[in-house]
Amino acid sequence: MKINLRATSLPLLALMVIVLTGCAQAPSGIQPITIAHAAQLGLTDRQAAITEYQAVVTKYNNSNPELAAQAAYDEAVYASSPTGYASPALLHITGTPTKAQQTQIDQLASAGNQIALQALQNIQQHYGNTATGTSPATAALFTTVNNNLDRENSGETAYQIMNALVQITGNKPGFSYWFALLIIAVAIKLVTLPAMVKQIKSQKEMQNIAPFLKDLQTRYKSEPQILWQKQQELYKEHGVNPFASCLPVLIQLPVFWLMFYLIRVYQTHFFHGTFLWIGSSLSHKFPQYVGANLGSFDLPIVVLYVGSMFINMTMMPVQGDPAMAQQQKTMSIMMTVFIAYYFMISRWASAFMVYYLFQNILNITQSYFMVYRPAKLAKLNGVVTLHTAPASSSINRPTINVPRQGNTSTTVNPPRPRPRKKKR
Repeated sequence: MKINLRATSLPLLALMVIVLTGCAQAPSGIQPITIAHAAQLGLTDRQAAITEYQAVVTKYNNSNPELAAQAAYDEAVYASSPTGYASPALLHITGTPTKAQQTQIDQLASAGNQIALQALQNIQQHYGNTATGTSPATAALFTTVNNNLDRENSGETAYQIMNALVQITGNKPGFSYWFALLIIAVAIKLVTLPAMVKQIKSQKEMQNIAPFLKDLQTRYKSEPQILWQKQQELYKEHGVNPFASCLPVLIQLPVFWLMFYLIRVYQTHFFHGTFLWIGSSLSHKFPQYVGANLGSFDLPIVVLYVGSMFINMTMMPVQGDPAMAQQQKTMSIMMTVFIAYYFMISRWASAFMVYYLFQNILNITQSYFMVYRPAKLAKLNGVVTLHTAPASSSINRPTINVPRQGNTSTTVNPPRPRPRKKKR
């Protein structure tokens, strides 16, 4: 059978032309990342519009700062406008909105003002020397957004507490704001102090019984139920709660969110506050790293905060088991690195980090007088802590070398323990 190559090749050629034409035209359907496209998206999809504005800022951050600053400004205008991010048309609301619809509009307006504030802060910190950054229109929009947020938040209890502390201390930009944070840090420390003292005592007792826990683990390695029972007996006799260290952490979680919320609702006022180098001439020389006020991000305060947190972690008592001590050290380093990274990418207001810097300084002071200094004095005075096994447990009591005169030593059995008296 003869094959007509000419007749066969024509359809194949036509198919190749169609495919190649479609491939060539496919990219034309993808809209370019531009401010105009972001404005077009804003008519139908608020979140897509904000994402597009931010994409333009990222794309032209280095190559065209003027365009990046303009995109950030347009994002702030759209987000804060009643006919933009919170437009009733985007909610398909016609006519007078109902009470529920008005609540939804107000919530979107508040969220839009927060987005606008972040965009304007981005202009101040990264594009302050551009035409948009120095424009009076940008400064006016910043004032309008701040006033909107202040009006929305002024009825919140957290706002009123912070405002009262600032007013009591004189409403001085260089003093009142950071001192109000210090007052809150001291008050929260006093509230959580009993739990911290209990944790430290429990950890010290855990150090004393660590050799016996290890001995139990060795003896009942193949009998987990008996091991658990013996451990509970040991904890009960020495009055140790192995979960006592969890209590301060659980307390800190609501405190963390409370402070985040408190500083956020009062952030517009923190723009007037300064602290040490924050708000100094260094903020004009290094705007990307040094905060212009307590409402903006500041890199040096993050470094100080992380350093203070690491010092605080290393001063806390560790378990007697070397493996547990190494694990705690590793966790301290990992947690420090994680928080540093999180603060860097989130670029939170420096007021939040100033508060936690004060909190860490108080924790370091507490650890020094309750843990580090007593241990140091005991070591200098030659006080030896004897690990004693409880009488009720069939644990081999370890022997301890006690130094004697003439640089000789003898091996002695430690005395039987005295179980802690139960409180009546």
